[in-house]
Amino acid sequence: MHRFLVAFLILLTTSAAWAQGQPTQGGRNRGPGPCFTAKEAEAEAQVRTGIHLREILRRCVQIDPAGQGALDDWYAFDQENGDRLRAAVELRGKALARIYPNRAQALQWETDSAVSAMKSVQVNEAVCKSTYDVIERIKKEKWQGFQYYAKLQQNVLNADLPRCKP
Repeated sequence: MHRFLVAFLILLTTSAAWAQGQPTQGGRNRGPGPCFTAKEAEAEAQVRTGIHLREILRRCVQIDPAGQGALDDWYAFDQENGDRLRAAVELRGKALARIYPNRAQALQWETDSAVSAMKSVQVNEAVCKSTYDVIERIKKEKWQGFQYYAKLQQNVLNADLPRCKP
């Protein structure tokens, strides 16, 4: 089950980078220029993890009405951790504003990363079941459980995001 999620996150992130025409540099920026700091990359992973979970759960409800409970659990988690999630969205926004000084470019990057990562996801009974299991872990472990999955996402993103050298 967890191998499926890791493979799923790898597929999502790699397709997002490919669709945006971004080179993958093993987590390194080729030279001076726009890059994500470690904290910004962590925030990006948190934002994407939330987007992915919510979108998959919404699609699952369409094919499995019993999935509404998991979606409701996600919304409860989102409410409970709204400050943390908003802080991640804000930090991500500041990073994108710095990396893409042209507001239209930043907005396009945000849209492209979300759409390209989720557009090709096929939701079926197995995907829904795995996602319900993820939500159960998050429900039990709260922020720590979410961070587990966000860290998996961050590990994948490290290979694709332009990263600042320390």
